[in-house]
Amino acid sequence: MNLPKRWRMAAGMALLLSCIREEAPNPEADLLSLVFPENSLRTEKVEIYNDYVVTYPKANVNLRDSAIVRLEVSPGATWERIAGPQTGDTLFYLEVTSESRQYAKRYAVMQVASFPETFGFDAWVRPTAGFLYENPKEGPLQWYSSNNGAAIAWSRAEKPAEEYPVRKTTLNGSAAMELRTVAGPGNIAGGIVFIPCLAGSAYLGGFHALTGLTSPLRSTFFGVPFDSGKPTLLTGYYLFSEGTEDYILPDGSRDGSRHDRCDIYAILFRAGPGQEQFLYGDNIDRSPQTVARAQIREEDIVTGRPVFFELHFDYAGPTPFSWEELKNQQYRLTIVCTSSSRGQFYEGRPGNTLVVDDLHLYYDVAEPSR
Repeated sequence: MNLPKRWRMAAGMALLLSCIREEAPNPEADLLSLVFPENSLRTEKVEIYNDYVVTYPKANVNLRDSAIVRLEVSPGATWERIAGPQTGDTLFYLEVTSESRQYAKRYAVMQVASFPETFGFDAWVRPTAGFLYENPKEGPLQWYSSNNGAAIAWSRAEKPAEEYPVRKTTLNGSAAMELRTVAGPGNIAGGIVFIPCLAGSAYLGGFHALTGLTSPLRSTFFGVPFDSGKPTLLTGYYLFSEGTEDYILPDGSRDGSRHDRCDIYAILFRAGPGQEQFLYGDNIDRSPQTVARAQIREEDIVTGRPVFFELHFDYAGPTPFSWEELKNQQYRLTIVCTSSSRGQFYEGRPGNTLVVDDLHLYYDVAEPSR
């Protein structure tokens, strides 16, 4: 069928505009993968989070001046390696610019060379410039906390750090970490996620913000590489007080008769080739990769006064301990502190408060002679 000339021109313009819309420049500016030379890391790959990268280099490996073997970014985006504030644990920065040139994201590439034996909770940092909350940091090793998820849930950039579930405080005259259980915001992300309660939790591992909107229990990544020795004991101080408000259940209902307790524990697990490299909120209590666990017993929890605790590692886990696997960097360790023992399921008693300080990890550095 022959169309009048003006109709043919209009149809052509419509097709052209349609093609332009379909091929609009990609607005994303994400770092998808980063690969260093073979045998330079103690892990299979680097860990990429919202705006930073964590690396675990092998001894005597200099990643600061190392070549980048492969780097992948969002389709159409470009990247460059740039200079920035130099610290002991920040190697360099990567800036990714979207194909549309309207957006750019800067990633700090950081390294964790060793696992600290003591956590004093003296140093606190803001993990992201977009929110005011802080997380503790011991040397190069960053703690993650429920503050990361709370920032997304509340979506209030102006919310002060002291209103988040985890914050800096004092215990026995020195800096310490305070964890509090608070009422949650309810429905977020258009009702995709329901958060009736937020426990104050801190742990060694990582966090993925986008996963939290679709699978909250998979947004917390527990575990960091550990090859210092065979863990034997975790000690420290805590001060716990139970909240006075009604216990909030996962469906948002309340139970005034139900009690709530804090929890402190550490887990050593195998993360060898072909295995999951992290534990998650939905399997941390029952993972077959668990080698050993040290945990405070509910019946031993004291309220209202500072308490020194000692938690011995129990090696009755599903996976046996191996010195050879330890030497081959096949183990990860996490330490978890929370103001509500079932906080990962968005339940607990608002007002629960746990203060923790001076955690110390003891371990054997050599296999006993036979």
